[in-house]
Amino acid sequence: MKIKRYLAPTMRQAMAQVREEQGLEAVILSTRTVAEGVEVVAATDPEAIARRQAEAKSKAVSTYQVPAIDRYYEQSSPTIQSSELDKMSQELKAVRSLLEQQLSGLAWGHSELAKPNKVGLIKRLMGLGLSWELSQELVRLQEGEDDQAWSFILQDMESRVPQHDRDIVERGGIVALVGPTGVGKTTTIAKIASRFVMRYGANQLALITTDCYKIGAQEQLKTFAELIGVPVYVANTQGELYALLNSLNMKRLVLIDTAGMSQRDLQLSQQLTSGHGGVETVRNYLVLSAATQLNVMRDIVHSFGRVKLQGCILTKLDEALQLGNVISVLIESQLPMAYVSVGQRVPEDLQKLTAVELIDRAIVLGQQNNNIDQDLLFRIGMGKEISNAQ
Repeated sequence: MKIKRYLAPTMRQAMAQVREEQGLEAVILSTRTVAEGVEVVAATDPEAIARRQAEAKSKAVSTYQVPAIDRYYEQSSPTIQSSELDKMSQELKAVRSLLEQQLSGLAWGHSELAKPNKVGLIKRLMGLGLSWELSQELVRLQEGEDDQAWSFILQDMESRVPQHDRDIVERGGIVALVGPTGVGKTTTIAKIASRFVMRYGANQLALITTDCYKIGAQEQLKTFAELIGVPVYVANTQGELYALLNSLNMKRLVLIDTAGMSQRDLQLSQQLTSGHGGVETVRNYLVLSAATQLNVMRDIVHSFGRVKLQGCILTKLDEALQLGNVISVLIESQLPMAYVSVGQRVPEDLQKLTAVELIDRAIVLGQQNNNIDQDLLFRIGMGKEISNAQ
């Protein structure tokens, strides 16, 4: 039997050394935390490995069949075989999960002892809702006392959040709001339209709706348009949309309310304002609910990225318990933030937020909802990293 000791700064690096040198047949005999980092003792039995390989090879080339076994499998129900396989699969998943929890616990304990200040900062960021990956990246280069490091982290975070250069109302042009159902696209259109009319007048604005699916969607927009004296046009096809845009080229601002669809909708690439078929002048803004979970928000941004996004508008900030998910997605996707919506009032609840103001709101929400288990979040993140390394 070949026994070897491995030393590495982290459990992940130690397991990588074992796997690279001894392969998947290695057996972990012990693990412990030492001054240099983590010590792992692993062993392999070359003779046993060779014997198993020879047996597997002989089975592969053997043509002999045992009648009794053949009759058993012929008589066995496929349902019984399938249930047995499912049971084995569930047991293997349970064992893997248990090992991951144990390894993450060891790595977490080692990190707590080796770098308590940085671990505390990561927990603090994850308590705001930031992703594990971004929290690690922000903390990695920080040194010094907690308060000073926290100040530098906030400055770094601020510099990473992309900013929208020019207000939509001031710039004008052709603007389409896209996004999943229920995020408030039509209400946001009403807020932008009201703000524009108060500044430039109703004769400089036109509204177009391509939502021919949701019951009452067009009526809602038309009712609002009548109140401010702005015409509403309906485009059922991309050809109709292109013709309308040509006829409205004298308007200072044209707002397009698109049909809400799931980020997993196969028809997403055929969105009327996707930038194909002669409508490249349309600027698409993704409408996102700030109350959406981080992974779902990432999926939405990735899917709607096929529609050539110019920025995003965040809605339902008043319903969000955390804003770290928003900050993480904005930084990861480098998607500028045009507006935020903090309520239903038209147009008062449409605001422009700077990166500093968004981060301040995230910190305030984190303090108000301080019942989050930061240790648990850190363990989950550490377990995810170990699982990805295996």
